[in-house]
Amino acid sequence: LSFAGGLLTQLPDSALTLGTALISGYMISAKLPRIRRWLERRFPKEKWKPVLDGLRRVKAALLGRLLAQLKLSCLTFGILAAGFLLLRIPNGLLWALAVSLLDAFPVLGTGTALIPWALIAFLQNNAPRAIGLLGTYAVVTLLRSALEPKLVGRQLGLDPLVTLMALYV
Repeated sequence: LSFAGGLLTQLPDSALTLGTALISGYMISAKLPRIRRWLERRFPKEKWKPVLDGLRRVKAALLGRLLAQLKLSCLTFGILAAGFLLLRIPNGLLWALAVSLLDAFPVLGTGTALIPWALIAFLQNNAPRAIGLLGTYAVVTLLRSALEPKLVGRQLGLDPLVTLMALYV
């Protein structure tokens, strides 16, 4: 009952906000050609061309970086899935997906999940699984360290050595 009362008290304010948004959207779209002409007179394209070119390059670099990270995440998922399936971990593909999503965050990485997991497995007297998890972690880390500068550099159009130095800086 209190939820319904709160919803009813918010209804007039929401309707007013929606109505204002619709009216202002209509008025702006009706005057859009005139607004565009006014902006073009005040801000000629020749003056803004270097800025727009720079923004296009930044957009291309960001998309390239995202594409490289997506490729690295798919590689990480594949290695983790293979390792988890070899270790016969229940729901291995789901765990591989979860750990590869965790790896997408810059500070966390796969070690955030695999190292404590291996430690717990070792404390539970399951040394083969602990060693397998640490091995999987080592393979993921080595391959990512080797491939990340190459993939990111290729997507950004930079030399892999320059990219490696930039990654470490």
